[in-house]
Amino acid sequence: MIRRRGTCARPRRAAPASAALLLLATCGAEAAADAPAGPGFEVLEHRLDNGLGVLLLPRPEMGTVEAGWIVDAGAADEPAGRTGLAHLVEHMLFKGTRTIAARDPEREIPLLAEEDRLHRDLVELRAEEARLAEASAGGRLERVRRRLAELGAGLAGLVTRLRELAFLGEYSFRYSEAGATGLNANTGHDFTIYYVTLPAEKLELWFWLESDRLLDPVFREFHKEKDVVAEERRQRVESTPTGLAEEELARRFWQDGPYGRPTLGWTEEMRDLTRQDVLDFFHAHYVPGRLTMALVGAFEPEEALALASRYFGRLPAGKAPPPPPPVAVAAVGGHWETTCDCPTQVRVLYRSPSLGDPDTPPLQLLGALLNGRSGRLYRSLVLDREIAFSAFAHQVPYARAGAFDVTLEAKDGTSPETLLAAWDDEVSRLVDEPISDAELERARNQLVVGSLRQLREPGELLRRLLIYDALDGWEGLAAWPDRIVTLDGEDVRRVVGTYLRPQGRWVAFLRRGQAESG
Repeated sequence: MIRRRGTCARPRRAAPASAALLLLATCGAEAAADAPAGPGFEVLEHRLDNGLGVLLLPRPEMGTVEAGWIVDAGAADEPAGRTGLAHLVEHMLFKGTRTIAARDPEREIPLLAEEDRLHRDLVELRAEEARLAEASAGGRLERVRRRLAELGAGLAGLVTRLRELAFLGEYSFRYSEAGATGLNANTGHDFTIYYVTLPAEKLELWFWLESDRLLDPVFREFHKEKDVVAEERRQRVESTPTGLAEEELARRFWQDGPYGRPTLGWTEEMRDLTRQDVLDFFHAHYVPGRLTMALVGAFEPEEALALASRYFGRLPAGKAPPPPPPVAVAAVGGHWETTCDCPTQVRVLYRSPSLGDPDTPPLQLLGALLNGRSGRLYRSLVLDREIAFSAFAHQVPYARAGAFDVTLEAKDGTSPETLLAAWDDEVSRLVDEPISDAELERARNQLVVGSLRQLREPGELLRRLLIYDALDGWEGLAAWPDRIVTLDGEDVRRVVGTYLRPQGRWVAFLRRGQAESG
């Protein structure tokens, strides 16, 4: 049975959200003319017998379907010392199954185990080679090197045989052959999401392909994919001016907790991950009770539900892991300094609540109040005082906690101490002085109109719906605009006084200079 859940839990049928109507009533003519209609979606909700959630948003006027699913497991669910597991699972689930990309799985699976054994032997021999080279043990060193060459040749031959036993790339090929676009996935701290856009008449293909890779995946090219992820980390983190500093600040701020782990993993821990580690993470977390699928587009709900039952219903229910412990909002603060090949920056981080907490919308509104060319930070630090090139602040909500994150980039000649003092002045103003109705209205309009405009894009609607569902429940997405437009200045001042306190915050000075190594 499908349950119909409308926006804001008031009209059950699709209708413009009341928040959007209030917004347009309070906007000026130009803003109202440019603003999108309210989200106005009706969610058809169902849960399969095995526990997998189903969210359906029919849009008959579309010729395509946005399809995706999410697991509420990410980097924050990785065991200590095993960072990078969630992201590696994401990569490996594109490698096919015993049906997809398989030519002879009965021969292939044992060879994958043999590949793992050869890699373990190579790692051990390389460590022994390094020890012998340091000890100048000539004869033994030469024997180890001959053995390394033999293992390397054997591994190369095995990889060639494995390639002959699989049609690598078949998973993506089947989608592209069907006219699908935008096939992708993303790993966060609390979730991993998979999505694609496909012609409406190819919907059953999606159900088959996605359920099959959950039912019986084969993690092909594991060791090659570890190298791919390592290169991704080099490009996205290690080769950027502030990437490593950002990681270190997050580790210090979260005190080695789950949100201090990088989604790409720490290099030294990623290097030691095995195929079995990744399989264990997959089997522990990718169970129907932690999965939700969603469709937005041109489909018949009853037909889609029948397909969901036929394909996703094949997945055994399994046993979901216990819920993770909460992450404390209160924290011990600190100060950290480093150098980077970048303009001097000040980062200020405060612990804040999770996505579903009632204090998160006021903190999001605070970000809108501070940001943009008409926001307080730009007007004060960039235009009036001319001490910053840019200034930005925003609430980052996770499933179990959050962070209010401030980034200030200094103009030449401005010290980070001056920028931090200027930020503290703005916080004091927020606490001590009332916020004008006009300023608050601008911030509300900016926040809600921008969000509603993004939700007009079906793919964005699908992804946000799934992410909200994983973090706190999809209903929060529908209710969010109403929550924002009912906030007043006292709500904002209250959360400033509650969370933006000097005690417990972390401050980082990133000074321009040669980046530190190690």
